[in-house]
Amino acid sequence: MNLPPSLLQGFKSNALAIYCVQICIVLSGSTLGLHFLGLETLIVPVTLGAIATALTDFDDRLSIRLRNLAYVCILFFSVSSILDALHPYPVLFAIYLSFSSACLILMGALGQRYAAISFGTILLSIYTMFGLGEYTPWYFQPSAFVLGALWYGATAIVFYLIKPTLPVQDQLARCFKQIASVLHAKSLLFDPDNRANVEELLYTLPLQNSAVVDSLNRTKASLLTRLKASRANQKTIYWLKLYFLAQDLHEQVSANYLHYEQIHLNFSRTDLIFRIQKNIRLQAIACEELAQCILNSQVYQPNANASIALQNLHSSMHDWIQNNPHNIEVKNLQLVLNNLDSMQERFAHLNDLNSPQEHLPQQLDQLNLYDDDIHGARDLWLKLKQHLTPQSALFRHAVRIAFVFAVGYGISLLPFARNGYWILLTSLFVCQMRYFATKSRLKMRTLGTVLGVLLGIPVLYFVPSTEGQLLLVIIFGVCFFYLSAKKYAMATLMATLMVLLIFNLKGAGYAIILPRIIDTILGCLIAWFAVSFIWPDWDFRNISSTIKKSTQATLQYFNAVLDEYIGGRSNSMTYRHARRDAHNAQTELASMISSLSTEPNPDPELIHYAFRYLVYSHSQLSYVSALGSHREQVQDAQVLDLLQWCKTALADSLLQPNLALDEIQQKLLKIKQLNAQDNLSSHLQLVLKQISLLLETLPELLALKTELLQRDIK
Repeated sequence: MNLPPSLLQGFKSNALAIYCVQICIVLSGSTLGLHFLGLETLIVPVTLGAIATALTDFDDRLSIRLRNLAYVCILFFSVSSILDALHPYPVLFAIYLSFSSACLILMGALGQRYAAISFGTILLSIYTMFGLGEYTPWYFQPSAFVLGALWYGATAIVFYLIKPTLPVQDQLARCFKQIASVLHAKSLLFDPDNRANVEELLYTLPLQNSAVVDSLNRTKASLLTRLKASRANQKTIYWLKLYFLAQDLHEQVSANYLHYEQIHLNFSRTDLIFRIQKNIRLQAIACEELAQCILNSQVYQPNANASIALQNLHSSMHDWIQNNPHNIEVKNLQLVLNNLDSMQERFAHLNDLNSPQEHLPQQLDQLNLYDDDIHGARDLWLKLKQHLTPQSALFRHAVRIAFVFAVGYGISLLPFARNGYWILLTSLFVCQMRYFATKSRLKMRTLGTVLGVLLGIPVLYFVPSTEGQLLLVIIFGVCFFYLSAKKYAMATLMATLMVLLIFNLKGAGYAIILPRIIDTILGCLIAWFAVSFIWPDWDFRNISSTIKKSTQATLQYFNAVLDEYIGGRSNSMTYRHARRDAHNAQTELASMISSLSTEPNPDPELIHYAFRYLVYSHSQLSYVSALGSHREQVQDAQVLDLLQWCKTALADSLLQPNLALDEIQQKLLKIKQLNAQDNLSSHLQLVLKQISLLLETLPELLALKTELLQRDIK
């Protein structure tokens, strides 16, 4: 049967689909493969070892993948062997399990790669408890775990060698898809029918922005590891340029040039904002099409409809100005139009990024990525040291994991807890670093487990054969990995069915059904108790510190933008680093404020002021982004003086309680006078508009900050 070319191409470019094929091969080999070879005793530990290794997988270059696999094998064998040796001594077993798990959690401070390896090793510790006392040579189970790790590692490396650039393409495509989501969200602000809920729509923007920032950070890590692997080639340069294009587009998409309430008052009866909304949506579609082209390794073709729609918007804008020559409010919409022109220009010349270049070393000097990986023992200690305090969320999480493991293991020693290790497994997956994440997983984990158990009864009854159950293990295992990042409750259901069938290989399928439900409830309760009473988040949220960090990052970004206006546009690492820090800090602020409503006995007034502060804080960042996206050298001394004064006024007001309202009004009046000049260029109009927006929103931002901090005092 021949598959349609489009379907085949779609599969080859779908990283998740290819990963599911990889998991299918891994599970097929560890279940049906070992079964037909007559090695039934290896099926359970090898499969569990492969699953644990799959959860340690992290996109990296080949040499690091091999090194990570070696680390995993050593850790798996060591941890499993120590737990087997301590099995006769419950007190020592509990102490080691809790302490080692806490230390492994703290390893996450070294980076995402080490966090993944740590989680997989902790999971393997619990899997070890599954077979304690069942294998006569002490090294049998540890060796089987290592065999499973090697089997998964070998298949992962083969799939990596087949298409090593697919993870980079997938991450880049995600960036542009997330940018498209922000554009779709911003287009709603130009709908006159949404006039009453503008602030609610504005609140969604920081959350959408957080998703873009996360995608950009992941893409940077994926690109950086490949740059370290070998000398950069033309393809690497192309991926880098696409990444920097995503950064620049994100800056333009984040930009804000106006008060949305005012455009509804002035232009709701015209076609201007409808045409702007259409053009924004077309730019979103362009981002989505580019993402698909990146995945399919195809040449991007600009959409002719977008160009026509933009021309029609220009014509409509020109006609409106002719009919309303004395209305100056349209200047705000002209700034939006200029931004749309710039974005359209980028898409029109997108294919120039892939043109052959002769001087790669000179390009690399301009296209360096900031490397925040570990460099030496001193750097390693510094990264760990900053988390050895209760102020660190990672440290608190490590202590909670140690507690839930000690309590869970203690309960597993009681007579009624026949499969008490499932208490630990549930606690591990449910107990997250943040309270609101744990709370959401409690319901999903319980629901998924109960449904899995209920569905497992007919599955065991209607599929009695070993081969059929092993086939279902493969299917449920693939579904688990497919759904784990999409629908956690469904993923838990699949994991429950998979483990039920694995248990049934030892003749214990029906026997664990009721204990499984009880253990799940106990594990969830222990996790809930840990996050609620052991250094709960609301005692360490420190709103003032998060606000200060976000404010300082935005001001540093503004300072970097000002340097560009003085010295000319560049793509220097200093500028890009300041921009990334500002958006990362804004993401952290959005995450903290979003979690307020999930706390026990939330304060409605605190939440109200926090959400409003987030909207205004993000608006300030958007105004700076607008300046950054149009950064060009400015020669006008008055405008440069205003930029300098604005930067100083923001720093003085936001970092110290020193707001000079009279002086701000004077500067706003001066800006209005400068804007009235006939010979003022559109670029200088943009700069003056952004300065006025920053100053106009400053008093309300400070008032919200004051109210918020007053209500946060305990």
